[in-house]
Amino acid sequence: MFPIASNESERLAALRTLDIIDSPNEVQFDAVCRLARDLFGVPISLVSLVDEDRQWFKAKCGLDVDGTTRDVAFCNYTILSDDPLVVADAIADPRFSDNPLVRGKPNIRFYAGVPLALRPGIRVGSLCIIDTKPRCFSAEQVRQLCDLAEIVVAHLHVQEIKSAREAEGRALQNTRVAQRVAETAASFGHWRIDAKDRTVSWSDGVAALFGVPVPDRGFLPLDTHMLFYHPDERAAVRARIEAVIAGSDPALHDGYRGQARVLRPNGEERVVIIRGVPVRDDTGVVTAIYGILLDVTDQANIQERLRETSELLRTTLENMDQGLILYSPDMRVRLHNQRARDLLDLPQDVLRDGSPYSTINAYQVARGEYQTSPNALMGALTAADLTSLPDVYERERPDGTGLEVRVVRLPDGGCVRTYSDITRRHASERALQESEARLRASEERLAYALDSGSDGLWDWDLTTNKVWLSEPWYRMLGYEIGELEPHLRTWPQISHPEDKARAAGILREHLRGRRPLYECEYRLRTKSGSYIWVLTRGKVVARDEAGRALRIVGTQTDITQRKEAERQIAHMAMHDGLTGLPNRVLFRDRLDQALATAKRHGGSFAVMACDLDRFKAVNDTLGHPAGDALLRVIADRLRSVIRDGDTVARLGGDEFAIIVGRLDEPESVSLVAQRVIDAVGQPVDLDGHTANVGVSVGIALGTRASADVESVFKHADTALYRAKAAGRNVYSFHEPGLDAVIAKRSLLERDLRDAVRRGGFVLHYQPIVAVEGEAVGGFEALLRWQHPTRGAISPAEFIPLAEETGLIVALGEWAICEACHEAASWRDGLRVAVNVSAVQFQQPGLEQVILSALVASGLSPRRLELEITESVLMRDSDAAITCLHRLKALGVRIALDDFGTGFSSLSYLRRFPFDKIKIDRSFIRDIADPDTAAIVRAIVGIGARLGATVTAEGVETQEQLEQVRQEGCTEVQGFFYSRPVTALEALNFARAQRNRKVTFARLCAT
Repeated sequence: MFPIASNESERLAALRTLDIIDSPNEVQFDAVCRLARDLFGVPISLVSLVDEDRQWFKAKCGLDVDGTTRDVAFCNYTILSDDPLVVADAIADPRFSDNPLVRGKPNIRFYAGVPLALRPGIRVGSLCIIDTKPRCFSAEQVRQLCDLAEIVVAHLHVQEIKSAREAEGRALQNTRVAQRVAETAASFGHWRIDAKDRTVSWSDGVAALFGVPVPDRGFLPLDTHMLFYHPDERAAVRARIEAVIAGSDPALHDGYRGQARVLRPNGEERVVIIRGVPVRDDTGVVTAIYGILLDVTDQANIQERLRETSELLRTTLENMDQGLILYSPDMRVRLHNQRARDLLDLPQDVLRDGSPYSTINAYQVARGEYQTSPNALMGALTAADLTSLPDVYERERPDGTGLEVRVVRLPDGGCVRTYSDITRRHASERALQESEARLRASEERLAYALDSGSDGLWDWDLTTNKVWLSEPWYRMLGYEIGELEPHLRTWPQISHPEDKARAAGILREHLRGRRPLYECEYRLRTKSGSYIWVLTRGKVVARDEAGRALRIVGTQTDITQRKEAERQIAHMAMHDGLTGLPNRVLFRDRLDQALATAKRHGGSFAVMACDLDRFKAVNDTLGHPAGDALLRVIADRLRSVIRDGDTVARLGGDEFAIIVGRLDEPESVSLVAQRVIDAVGQPVDLDGHTANVGVSVGIALGTRASADVESVFKHADTALYRAKAAGRNVYSFHEPGLDAVIAKRSLLERDLRDAVRRGGFVLHYQPIVAVEGEAVGGFEALLRWQHPTRGAISPAEFIPLAEETGLIVALGEWAICEACHEAASWRDGLRVAVNVSAVQFQQPGLEQVILSALVASGLSPRRLELEITESVLMRDSDAAITCLHRLKALGVRIALDDFGTGFSSLSYLRRFPFDKIKIDRSFIRDIADPDTAAIVRAIVGIGARLGATVTAEGVETQEQLEQVRQEGCTEVQGFFYSRPVTALEALNFARAQRNRKVTFARLCAT
């Protein structure tokens, strides 16, 4: 066993801290080795580090091994002392004479080593020299070797510092990772509010809670931060923050804690706990608020469910017919209901949650509660000896109330005791006993009746045709016993004429043995003269030797309600639940009947396909309940304008259809169509809101020559498309060739869907040029569709179709992503403008699409400009403006496009700070007119006061350019500079404009 120093564990810990064992060669250690070898003229020199069970050579000269085991290492002896170790002749030294390194290679005879001490007593290795022959080593040589060892120790200290720094860096990185993991796992994040600048910085956890990326600059305005809170709670959250900063509320001196709801861009609502702590300077002024947001949505949902469950449990308890008391293991009341207090006649101060059983029992004993109980129970009840009581027993209270007591023992030692009032049951049992003699005579009759059900009972003696009828049988028809003759001849008198023959036939089948039971549904007349539906079941219970029926007994059940329910279900299957009109199924059946009548008797009929105009706007503005109310009003108006025998149906949504039968003159259907349009067009009052809708009507005539109902309805549908295209609120007849127009539109819609799915669109870019200096500030991205067979299709043709079908959402998302990706490669900070449709704003997720496009492309939000028209704001202005504020807070620019063509542009300019106003090209086209020029001048003035850029669209001539420059427009766009071009051509244009400007500047300088 090799010798070990007393501080071995401390020495090994210091060596581990260096993190140097088995590390690559380092020139500084190799240089010291070579210097020692050359200085002392020896063949071997080593920098040896002594590990737990080996020595490892950090540097070496003269050996081709990386180390040895520790038990043969000379260096193991060197590190036992701070002094150098010199072995002049290893063979003569008993410590090393038998060492395999002496007897074998490398045949050590001389060894001199100096310990490498990081600190006093902490020796991690040695610098040593070795020779294969004995030699003397002077004190001066020892000093020189010590100096070289100091150099090695200095390098080890450098390594120690480096390792410590790396460990600190890893610890810091681990801390940051742990923080992010903790925030993600615990659903919380931290924030800081700068009291002076009113800005907020977020951690990743806060951004994740709000469902948006961390702001570009690491912070955002407090006003923008507040937009992420629910509108109902923003004011309260802001008030707490301002009160803490101002120090106006002593209760908030040390901070605040509260709960609020936040709204993510996708509309998801989350519940958070807010904790804020103020930081003050030396004068006590609040400089910042630090805090956290903790997502407690799941806990809030659980608490709400627990509350609902508790309320349900309490409601159930209070509506039970039984009294209930739940006792804890220490026999205190944990839960009880009012029924228990009523049955036991206990005051509230005796029976309440927390009352000991001993107190309740003492009160009952004192008033003689158990005096009327059986002797076997009275003693145990009086002594409160619950262990000897059975789990179920009955007793009578002093007031005569009979109680059944049930005990359920719980695993934790507690119990549940229930109390049922059995007073009536006892009375019923006594009455039953008293009437047993009378009931024995009718046991056989009752047994047969029960065999086929129980309601009204009847017993028919076929030998006399006398019938016994039970009291419920009479009561079912509104009669008292004796008011009807109990004879077979009474039955035909009260049976419905339409049901007699069928019911009698089924009865004969059973009497003759052809049916095992008599079972029939039919109608009987009541005393009031109305009819009820009954289900009668019966069975022959006695036959003579020839098999003739002698006696039949049975039951009679009132099934009127079931029949009415079946009638209502049948009606619901054929009618619209909202309006009560026939639905698509019944409409098709009536249409089949109309065509069959025309083919059989000649004549003609008309089908009118009706589609409400502007209904969606009412639905979106006033809500679905208002939309439903409007549909009911329209349904009533349509009923009022058709003849008896005609059909008006609701096919779904805002689609209606009308069948006009028995047309004497086909042209008369025009009058019906006009009455429909006039009736629907009248204003409708919806809880104080006036709604105005119209209807477009397509008409097709059906005759004996019509092929089928599908073709007739299809013709009406195609005529409806024509009516809508004609301006809506009109009617149109189907004409030959109209199908081809609709087919062309349907084909275009199909191709449009295919192009969206396959990516058949490209973006062209039209430059936006500054009026002064003519520098290109950016480009507007414009959609282009090159149809594989029709060639280029105008946006004016496919964009409205895309909006009508909803395809604009996917198409707009692609345009935003493609434009951001392309613009990210542009130089000089050029911006890209993308048009956003009102339909896109109506769908959730637009913000997420824009944020994802910016993140994926790396484009700065300040280089993206969204162009919207006022139709975006008219649909849901509050929601749209809130969305635009959030996008603007991230740096995205917002432009109001086609300004001046709408009805309320000025009102939206007051509500939202647009970055740009784009004057519609119609004004630029007529700018030579003084009145038009005055309008342009006014718009420029408005833009200047609002701090917005004003862009003139549609500039095509030098004269128009000079005019818009004179009126004060800051930017222009139009064919005068360039048509929309490809991305590469757009960049070439920008480069050419930049070079032209530089050349002009140089000419001016010379």
